[in-house]
Amino acid sequence: MIFSLKKYGSVLVEDIELAKVGNTAAQTLIYESYSPMVYGIAKRIFRETGYAEDILQDTFIDVFTKLNTFRGDSPLGAWIRRIATNRCLMLLRSSWVSKSIDVDIYTSTPSHEDEIILQEELELAIATLSIQARAVLWLHDVEGYKHREIAKMLGKTESYSKSQLARAHIKLKSFLEKVYESKEDRWIAR
Repeated sequence: MIFSLKKYGSVLVEDIELAKVGNTAAQTLIYESYSPMVYGIAKRIFRETGYAEDILQDTFIDVFTKLNTFRGDSPLGAWIRRIATNRCLMLLRSSWVSKSIDVDIYTSTPSHEDEIILQEELELAIATLSIQARAVLWLHDVEGYKHREIAKMLGKTESYSKSQLARAHIKLKSFLEKVYESKEDRWIAR
């Protein structure tokens, strides 16, 4: 049997075909290649490790049970990203998550050490958002979905998506301005 050497990220078409028939080495390669991406998506939306691990597990269960439906029209990573996004949205819509209050929001301010990296500040700012706002922010600003698509995924209106995103941007801007004002005050005092 001759296989194409077409690649999907670090995964060859041959690996995908082997994974479809249950080859554990090929499945492990796919998992190891794409699990950081899936975990990152879930962690950014939910922040909680438990939710992120659940999303990771459920996503790859879906990947390996539905791999026969992967046609190769798009990159494997994009297909897996879509499954992970759908899993996040399903959990977000679940009564367990949607009725819970986001009580574990960070209430502390970042340290004022000169070595604070912008990434850490942004992650902390994003952590102050509600689960719904983080999901809309991630889907719109990072994944590139339109408000119409986000509204459909969340089972909400388009205006809901727009208002969640606007509020998230305002809150992020305010949080980051406070961080930088504190830094400037400290620098001036030197």
